[in-house]
Amino acid sequence: MSTITTVLVLSLLVEITTEIIKTSFPIIKDSKTQFVSMVLGVIISFATSTGVFSALDIKISIPALDFFITGLIISRGSNIVHDLIKKINTNFV
Repeated sequence: MSTITTVLVLSLLVEITTEIIKTSFPIIKDSKTQFVSMVLGVIISFATSTGVFSALDIKISIPALDFFITGLIISRGSNIVHDLIKKINTNFV
């Protein structure tokens, strides 16, 4: 599976997991939901060693930064990742 596809799948999983957590804990609303999503995205990105910079062959001297930024992208959900992929394909193809 390509890294871009992995990012899309992981973002969908974060989106679903965030909704489950939000439903289970009604106190989590608005900015707290965003925070939960960001934490989940970053943890999953680090746990899977998934990075968009490396996927795009962009050299980065701090791999943890690649995973952190990828985690933030993942945390935004599948729609934003899909839009990002379309923009990348438009610019590079």
